[in-house]
Amino acid sequence: MAKKKSLKTALLTAIIMIIACTAMLAGTTFAWFTDSVTSSNNIIKAGNLDVSMHWAEAKVDPNATDTDWTDASTGAIFNYDKWEPGYVDAKHISISNDGSLALKYKVVIEPTGEVSKLAEVIDVYYSDPAKAITRKDLTDDKKIGTLKEVIASVGDTATGNLKAGEKHVITLALKMRESAGNEYQNLSIGTSFAVRVIATQLASEFDSIDNQYDVDAPLDFIMVSSASELKTAIANKNENIIISGEISDLNETLTIDYDVKISGGATISRANGFTGTMFSVADGTTLTMEKVVLDGGRNEGVTATGNLIETTSGVIVLNEGTVLQNNNGAHAVSLAKNGGGKLTLNGASIINNTSGSGAIWGGGHITMNEGSKISHNSSTGPAGAIRMVSGGSFTINGGEMNYNKSVGDGGVIWGYGSSTYNFNGGEVAYNESAGTGGFMYTGTYSVINIGGTFELHDNKAANSGAIRLTDHTSMTINGGKIYNNTQNGESNAFNTWNNSITIESGEVDDDFSYAGGLGLTIGKADIDGVISYNLSTNHNTAYLMSEFNGFKFVVNESSANFSQFNFKPATGYVYTEGDEAKLICMNSGYETYWDASTETFRLKAK
Repeated sequence: MAKKKSLKTALLTAIIMIIACTAMLAGTTFAWFTDSVTSSNNIIKAGNLDVSMHWAEAKVDPNATDTDWTDASTGAIFNYDKWEPGYVDAKHISISNDGSLALKYKVVIEPTGEVSKLAEVIDVYYSDPAKAITRKDLTDDKKIGTLKEVIASVGDTATGNLKAGEKHVITLALKMRESAGNEYQNLSIGTSFAVRVIATQLASEFDSIDNQYDVDAPLDFIMVSSASELKTAIANKNENIIISGEISDLNETLTIDYDVKISGGATISRANGFTGTMFSVADGTTLTMEKVVLDGGRNEGVTATGNLIETTSGVIVLNEGTVLQNNNGAHAVSLAKNGGGKLTLNGASIINNTSGSGAIWGGGHITMNEGSKISHNSSTGPAGAIRMVSGGSFTINGGEMNYNKSVGDGGVIWGYGSSTYNFNGGEVAYNESAGTGGFMYTGTYSVINIGGTFELHDNKAANSGAIRLTDHTSMTINGGKIYNNTQNGESNAFNTWNNSITIESGEVDDDFSYAGGLGLTIGKADIDGVISYNLSTNHNTAYLMSEFNGFKFVVNESSANFSQFNFKPATGYVYTEGDEAKLICMNSGYETYWDASTETFRLKAK
């Protein structure tokens, strides 16, 4: 009996322990073998490219440890005021790589002012590697030309590659010809030339693939840091100008009469008192800007009398990082009337400009690509951003035109007649007109093409929420989305009068009005808004393309002409039974039916 009791006690104890263990395990997970490895203190640090130039008298040994070198950035290398026939001024020039990245460089002698007649009789000699110069070393094989010739060519006096910590020394010598006559007495070259070292990345350091990622880094540029240096570089027709610092002292119009690229990640602004045009591009030439900000001074209270950039028949290309901003009183860009000028935006921005007719004016040809912005501009008249003159064209392939505003017609664009508009991509939104056309007001005989990924939404106006089409304008919609545009707070995409409109595909969610009538043709488009027909007795027909989608419509017509309204098949359309149900008449008491005898859709009382 005692054994049975002991056995029962043991079993009871075991059961209690199992229950307790189960409760303890509830809400936990089972363990697995684990391990970890951490790579700490990973580094992503940009290297630096830093080149310096020093000089020493050429009569000393350039390799001696006690040679006295002077920092070239502190003053002139060549500085003597008693030149005479036979006189020689020779200097060793040391180029050092003081940074952490390998570089390639060139040494140039460039003009900084007017070069006098004296430069005709100053010969330039070059030695590489450097050596202590004697007179017998100044031979013809060492001569690279007269100082006038060298300055005029702005050629490469020396080129080379330097790894971090390396330096290279050359020798330059200037000699006045013994044949120089009395007519050269008392002449001065003054400060009309500079010796400059220009450097950029060398294809040396390796990344995860190879060392060729910077093989195309250009060396054909000139660096400037002031308006006077920029003016000189343009006068010298330097084709690649890099701005190395902020330029706030521009006090005159700079005329571009050759193809040039200006870049550098800096701002150019007007000097106090200067309100005129900043850049004028001559006919047949191209100005390209990249990562440059042109500031008109609006935030400093400047009222401009000139444009930021203007041209009649030149080409303006604004690349990524370029911004034209804050011009108050004149345009950011003027393309002149019927001048044929071209403006291309490749990721550039035209923002915060105000004039009587927006930020851009003219009869030229404008192309706007991905990443570009024409936004936050305004006008004191029509055209919040662009006033298009007859014969011009505007193409948007990407980017955005948002938050522009006009006190007149055309929240973004106001167009004279016979212009062409291609809206292939990008976004146009949140623009506003106090008059007609929250986005645009077109001139007569214009052409509008909407398609691709273009989106037109949330624009508003007192009349015509997005687009107002005027007499004899042709519009084709074969893609894109149009939605949430309003006229006096009510849904409205566009209003028309006496225009030709074809809606092949795309989405139109807003109401719109079609009046007068040169022909409205509708295909396989998603039209969710109500089409309001305001027709004349001579234009009471709309056309349906093959496979048209359904839509709602209302006919605003006198009773005498109401019954004459019809939808007629366009070329290629074949009636399918039930198509009449796709044409939803919003006129009270009427419906659409198919008239087989005339092969048209007509209206009848229900």
